[in-house]
Amino acid sequence: MLADNNGNSPPDEALHWYKETLPWAFSGKQILKSATTADVICPNHEDHNPSLGADLMRNGAGYKIVLNCRSQGCEYSEILSAAGITADDLYYHPNGKLEVAGCTLEQYAAAKKLPKEFLEGEEVALSDTQWWGVEAVEIPYAGLSGDYVLSRYRVSLTGKTKVVSRKGDTTMLYGLHRLEEARKAGYLLLCEGESDCHSAWYRRIPAIGVPGAKNWRKEWASYLTDIPRIIVLVEPDGAGEELWEKVSSTPGLSGRIEKVRLV
Repeated sequence: MLADNNGNSPPDEALHWYKETLPWAFSGKQILKSATTADVICPNHEDHNPSLGADLMRNGAGYKIVLNCRSQGCEYSEILSAAGITADDLYYHPNGKLEVAGCTLEQYAAAKKLPKEFLEGEEVALSDTQWWGVEAVEIPYAGLSGDYVLSRYRVSLTGKTKVVSRKGDTTMLYGLHRLEEARKAGYLLLCEGESDCHSAWYRRIPAIGVPGAKNWRKEWASYLTDIPRIIVLVEPDGAGEELWEKVSSTPGLSGRIEKVRLV
């Protein structure tokens, strides 16, 4: 009888998911030690021999892939970011589906109190789609020139997992093509996520979004040159404060940023 590291026997579906997920989530050489244990190339450092343990283990009532970088002791969040995946990608969901309620454009518009016509228009270009069989809203990202680069997907209005990305997609700021509006206005609202940007844009407030507080990168300050006033919108949670700490400590932004806390 096959068993995970805790002595439990995963169902065949979970074992199949584990086998399929490893090459999807981590590129390069992989060493399968058993049906539930493997070593893969760590994407967060120069790794020539697989040093990242990626084992299937029980997590509460379900299963997840547990990561352990034995070579450099890389942080979990840094490994996920380097691999271009999220924590939810490493949880086994029966039938291959995310355990989320799903979200339609109509539901999203109602929840954010924004006209559906505005959200699906050329200015924002949201649309209904599916993500792993779950109803979702596609959120297109554009580069500085306005050309399409990638999409993220709103899969729920509540809960821990609200927005997901495709594996391997570049982490980038949302709304780069609207920075010229901020330069003309003389200020910019820096938000966490896309939804605050939608609310701001509808009200003709220049805004740009960080796709998750943990994902702020100091090199992004180069996009914000010639904008004299940068207002950081801080959500009333730990993530909001984390975003503020990261942005406020970024070289090149000193003297131009201020905090606005939501209550």
